Amino acid sequence: MPAPLSLILAHPEKWLPKFNPEAGMLAEEHINNFMLSINLNGFVNEDVVVRLFPYTLQGTAGSWYFSLPFGSITTWDIFQEQFLTKFGDDRSTATLINDLSNLRAEYREPIKDFNLRFNKILSKIPTASQPSEEV
Repeated sequence: MPAPLSLILAHPEKWLPKFNPEAGMLAEEHINNFMLSINLNGFVNEDVVVRLFPYTLQGTAGSWYFSLPFGSITTWDIFQEQFLTKFGDDRSTATLINDLSNLRAEYREPIKDFNLRFNKILSKIPTASQPSEEV
């Protein structure tokens, strides 16, 4: 990861949500809560998001993070993908396709954020079951 571009507030562990998979928390919900906290505190730079996320991890999630090879996390997208692969909800293909077809943009949601949510669901659907490009 390149050198930090932005400063972060002192003691982020005090205001960030926590994720502990042993407590039955949903990884997808945690990411939503984390991003809400980040946005409410005015952070927009990806380097800050990547540096703050580990402060939220507890239990086996923290152990998992510290077991990752040095330099393997270079972007938020990579971090989010690896996190969801490890701790994400294993829903059926039919449920995922239904979620994708019912996905709507939130009021005043930036298209980038909507695309991230869309692609997150789409990436969980096996390639053979994904809707065609025309759909």
